[in-house]
Amino acid sequence: MKSVSIVIPAYNAAAFIENCINSALNQTYDNFEIIVVNDGSTDNTPEIHENLKKKDGRIKVFSQKNAGVSSARNRGIKEASGELITFVDADDTLLENALEIMVNLMADDVDFVVCSHNEVRFKEVPYLETPVCYNANELNDSFIKFDEVTWWPWGKMYRRSIIADNTLEYDKSITFGEDHIFNLLYAKHIKNKTVVSDKIVYNYYYIRGGLCSKYYANMHELQKYVLLKIADYFDGNLPREYHKYYTGCYFRGCVDYYIAWLSPKKAEKAVLETIDIYSDLLDDEILGEYFTEKQQALIKSKKIKQFIFDYTIHNPRKTIVRKVGRTARRMLEAIQRIVKK
Repeated sequence: MKSVSIVIPAYNAAAFIENCINSALNQTYDNFEIIVVNDGSTDNTPEIHENLKKKDGRIKVFSQKNAGVSSARNRGIKEASGELITFVDADDTLLENALEIMVNLMADDVDFVVCSHNEVRFKEVPYLETPVCYNANELNDSFIKFDEVTWWPWGKMYRRSIIADNTLEYDKSITFGEDHIFNLLYAKHIKNKTVVSDKIVYNYYYIRGGLCSKYYANMHELQKYVLLKIADYFDGNLPREYHKYYTGCYFRGCVDYYIAWLSPKKAEKAVLETIDIYSDLLDDEILGEYFTEKQQALIKSKKIKQFIFDYTIHNPRKTIVRKVGRTARRMLEAIQRIVKK
C-alpha cells in the first residue's frame, strides 16, 4: 500500500484550516501523513494546528518565519516521507475518496496524475479535465494541451523520488506562476506516463481572496518570466509553433489584465510597459494573429490610448465584462470577511 504525504502550506488560515485538515483526515485511503507548514501565521492558525495534531498522530506540523507559499511547499517536500506527494491549499478541501482515486491512477508505469476539481462559489461547479494518457515521449508533441493542466499544484499526485532525485523546488523568486513552473520542471524529469482524469478529487473555493483577486503591478514581467521557463522546458529551443502561441497569448493576456484592473490612465502606462518588455519576442506574424491591422499599427506607433480604446471596443468580454466581474468578486469577498467575523 503506497504511502502518501499531503502537504498543506498555511498562512493566517484560521477560518479554513480545520475544514481542510479534517477533509484530509477523513479519507477512504488511510496510508498517509499530513505535513502542515505554518508560514509565520499571526492569527490562531498555529493553535488550531496543535490541537488537531494532538488528536491524530498522522498530522505533523512545522513552523517557519513567513517566507511565502513556495517556501512553505518546499519545506513540506523536505519533511515528507511518503512515496507519493499531493498538495492542498489551506482554504480548500479534498473529497473523501481523493487519495484513493489518485493512488489507484498512479500505477507502476505512471509518474504524474492530474485530476479534476470543483470550483466552489455559492455552489459546486465541476471543472472536468479531458481524460488522456501521455507517454513521456509524447508530451512535447502535445505540449499546449498538456500545459493547460499544469497551472495549479493541487488535484495532482507526484512521486517524491522524482522530486528528490532532481532537487526540484518551487521558485521562491516569484509569487505568480510558481506552481506552473514547478509542474513543468517535474514533467521534464518523468520517464513514465502522465494520466489526466475527469475524476473529481478537490474543492477549490473561488471566493476566498486567492491569487485571482490579487492585483500584480508587474504582471507583464511575471508572465514573461513564466514564458521563458516554458522555453527552458525545451532547453531554450522553444518550437516556433509554441513561441507564437505563448508569446501572443501572454502578451494579449497582459493587455486584457491591465485594462480590466486599472483606470484608463494607469492602464495606458502598464500596456506601454508590456509592449516594451515583449518587444524582443513579438513579430508581425504574432501581432497579425492576435490583433487587427489597426491595432497592430497603433501598437507599433505606441499610440496606446487609441489602441486601448479600439481593443476594448472589439473585446468587451475580456475587458469591460471582466472589470465588472472583478468588482463583483471583491464585493463578495468583503461580505464574506464580514460574515466570518
